[in-house]
Amino acid sequence: MNLSVIVPTYNRPQALKLSLLSLARQSMPPSEVLIADDGSTSETRDTVLEMQQTLKDAFPIKHVWQEDIGFRKPKILNETVRQSTGDYLVFIDGDCMAHRHFLRAHVEHSDPSTILSGKRVDLGRQLTEQLLHEGTILNALNLRLLLDSSRKGRSRKVEEAFQIRNPLLRSLMHRNFIPDDGVWGCNFSLSKQLFIDINGCDEDFLDGSLEDNDLGIRVLNQGKQVRSVRGLAIVFHLWHPSSWSFESAKYQYNLKKIRQRIDNKETICANGIKTR
Repeated sequence: MNLSVIVPTYNRPQALKLSLLSLARQSMPPSEVLIADDGSTSETRDTVLEMQQTLKDAFPIKHVWQEDIGFRKPKILNETVRQSTGDYLVFIDGDCMAHRHFLRAHVEHSDPSTILSGKRVDLGRQLTEQLLHEGTILNALNLRLLLDSSRKGRSRKVEEAFQIRNPLLRSLMHRNFIPDDGVWGCNFSLSKQLFIDINGCDEDFLDGSLEDNDLGIRVLNQGKQVRSVRGLAIVFHLWHPSSWSFESAKYQYNLKKIRQRIDNKETICANGIKTR
């Protein structure tokens, strides 16, 4: 399978470096990695140039950048997919590190009519700062993470770091269940053709909330599937302050769009990858 990994980023170059290093240590390497950059400064550009040399023997890295005029993540994702060459797309945020079997899990469970969705482990602030300072990746559950999670205010959702392959155990632990929050933008995959069939990301979303859920809704409205890879495809999210709230006008606007999408059973968006 010709595999393109899409990595959205915005002004977190050190986190992006750890994300790329984790992709270089996959048990199943990608064909290419594309950085979807929503207007980062030259520091990110310099980091990408460095990593293109450091990882040149692992995979090619393409940097797709657009001017920073506010949140336009869906737009840069669409443009990055246009420039990809793979027939299967895996998405991981530039502030997430991939478990060493992350890509293998997505590929092994892929299906042309399915979008796969996983969750993430939320690393605490102190552990995040240590990893960034050291330049050390976390790509599997280890004692350091377990100890950090045992302290108040530290790493959370560590249960998502356990690999669970046995079908019966997955069922008993509800790992095949897709909750109401649906697709998470930091950990999902689908065929490039399916992404195009639903017209890609909706560029009318106003901030970083619900635009990833919308992809899953349109896949379902087409009569296709959203399936869970929780406990199979695992990512470790580096801490950062939260930048949005459920009460904001932008979130409420996005929520209204989502509800409309569900009520009207819309299979595509108007302003997406095929809108020029």
